[in-house]
Amino acid sequence: MDIYFCISCLTFGIVFMYAVLLVLVYISLPRKKPLLFEGKHAFITGGSKGIGKAIAVALIRRGCSVSLVARNVKQLEFVCNELNALAKTERNGAVAKYYSVDVTSSYTVLKRVVEEAENELGDINILVNNAGYALQGAFDSVDVSVYEEQMYLNFLSAVYITKAVVSKMKNSRDGQIIFVNSAAGQCPIWGYTAYGATKFAMRGFAEALYMELLPYSVQVSVIYPPNTNTEGYQREILTMPKELKEISGTAGLFEPEMVAECLIYNLSRGNYHTCIGLEGWALGVLSAGAAPEKSFLQAAAQVLLGGLLRGIMLIYIGHFNWIVEKYRLKQ
Repeated sequence: MDIYFCISCLTFGIVFMYAVLLVLVYISLPRKKPLLFEGKHAFITGGSKGIGKAIAVALIRRGCSVSLVARNVKQLEFVCNELNALAKTERNGAVAKYYSVDVTSSYTVLKRVVEEAENELGDINILVNNAGYALQGAFDSVDVSVYEEQMYLNFLSAVYITKAVVSKMKNSRDGQIIFVNSAAGQCPIWGYTAYGATKFAMRGFAEALYMELLPYSVQVSVIYPPNTNTEGYQREILTMPKELKEISGTAGLFEPEMVAECLIYNLSRGNYHTCIGLEGWALGVLSAGAAPEKSFLQAAAQVLLGGLLRGIMLIYIGHFNWIVEKYRLKQ
C-alpha cells in the first residue's frame, strides 16, 4: 500500500505541477489580434512566382490590394493582369500593382519603392517578406561570395524593407509583418550552411522585432514552409546534391496554394507561427525555444510534448547522419 500511495502522490504532484504551469502559461500569453484583409494594402517581395504569387492570389480573393516586387518585368505584368482580372471577378475593389526592383539593392532604393507603392495604393498594412532562394552544397565547395549573396537576398532585403515600413505602422498602431522563412530555419541540415544560416538570422530578427512592436499593436508572424513545388524549387533540385535530396525528401512536397492558405488561416486567427503538415507542426513544437507564442493549444503542446518530440528528432538526426555517411563511403 505504501508503494501505491507514493506512486499516487507522485502522479498527483506531477499533474498538479503541469496544471499550474499551464495556467501560468495561459495568463502570460499576449492577446490575439486577428488580421482582417478587406480594404488593406499588402506589399509582397518575390511576389511574381511561387509562394509569393499564391499569397497574392489569396489576398486578392479577400479584397486586399497588393503591390508585387520582383525583378522580371514581364512576369510581374503577367501576374498583375491575372490578379486584376480575379479582383474584377470577385468584385471586391482590390487592385494589383507591380514594381521591378532587385531586393538586394540598397536601403535607399528599396525605401523609394515602398514610398512609390504607398503613393499608389495607400499606406502598407501588410508586409510579406518572401524574397529568397536556396544555394546549396558542402561547405568546402561553396565560395564565400555565396554566403554574402544569400545574406543580402534572404535576410538583409527583409531587414531593409521592414525598416522602410515600420515607422508608419508604429505611428498608426496597426500593421502586420510576415516573414516567409523555411523549415531550414528550424532544422539545419547538410548542404544548407549558407541558406540555413540566413533563415536562422531571419528567425532571430523576427522574434526580437515581435517583442519591440508588440506595445504598438504591430503584429509579426513567421511561416516555415517545407519543400514547396515552386519554380525555384524545381531549379534547385536540378543541382541538389544527393545527400540533401534524400534528407529533405523525408518531409514531402507541398503546393504553394496550400502554403498560402495555411498562412492566411493563421493570420486570420492572430497566430504567430505557421507550420505546414504534421511534420512541420511537430518541428514547430520542438524548435519553439524562446520564440513568441499566441496560441494556448500550441503552447500546451510545446510544454507537454517537447521532450517526446526531442527524442523522435534525435532518431531523425541519426538517420540523416547515416545518409551523409552512406554517400561519403560511395565516393
